[in-house]
Amino acid sequence: MKQLQKDNPNDPRGFMQQANIHCAYCNGAYTYDTQPGQDPFTLQVHNSWLFFPFHRWYLFFYERILGELIGDPNFALPFWNWDNPKGMYIPEYFLDCRSALHDCKRNPDNLKAVVDLGFTGNKNPDQVVTNNLSIMYNEMVAGNADAYGFMGKPYCQGSSGKDTGPGSIERGSHTAVHVFVGDPREPSGEDLGNFYSAGRDPLFFCHHSNVDRMWTLWQYYVPSDQIPDKRILSDNFLKASFLFYNEKAELVRVKVEEC
Repeated sequence: MKQLQKDNPNDPRGFMQQANIHCAYCNGAYTYDTQPGQDPFTLQVHNSWLFFPFHRWYLFFYERILGELIGDPNFALPFWNWDNPKGMYIPEYFLDCRSALHDCKRNPDNLKAVVDLGFTGNKNPDQVVTNNLSIMYNEMVAGNADAYGFMGKPYCQGSSGKDTGPGSIERGSHTAVHVFVGDPREPSGEDLGNFYSAGRDPLFFCHHSNVDRMWTLWQYYVPSDQIPDKRILSDNFLKASFLFYNEKAELVRVKVEEC
């Protein structure tokens, strides 16, 4: 993918073109009109119920493109299981400076440290692991009174910023990992620590593969007396759509209900 970027910078399957997809759907890159006399509302796939489905589709096409480029139709992205004590470190193969998976814009103090999912600043690894496990239980099981508590609040045509809000995983462990890895020496916490640059770090895709795994676990395997039906049936959610380039460099539109 990085070689394709060098050979043809305009190919939408190249590394930077793919990284910039994340920026295109956030940070106010696009706007839509709301009510007459009101300011346009900026497009944002974070901080709402679109968070999980957008990133699932993003990973889907990224995975398909990589499989096409390496000639392996069975290729699958690995996930970084930072929810498990044995996985609460940045994977070693992302730390080799000779590797295409390396990114120099990471927090040097955290390269060998236990991921701090609670922003505690605690340097005792055993205590951090214990706190992380408590956080994961709360985000996955205890802290969600309804489906929106996990998925995020509705985001519809005419919504205002005050109407939206993140779900438990997006607000908590997901964001904590971004901040933990991003380099505080950079102006805006690049790479992983900022929306516009996060996709430039290859670790982003393994991080979000685990975020997507959390969604699947919550949907099908986490028991809940509070939320017997975890589906969101609103057409505002199910019919929401995104544009991506597929492995043949063709622009396609996909919907939430299809993922």
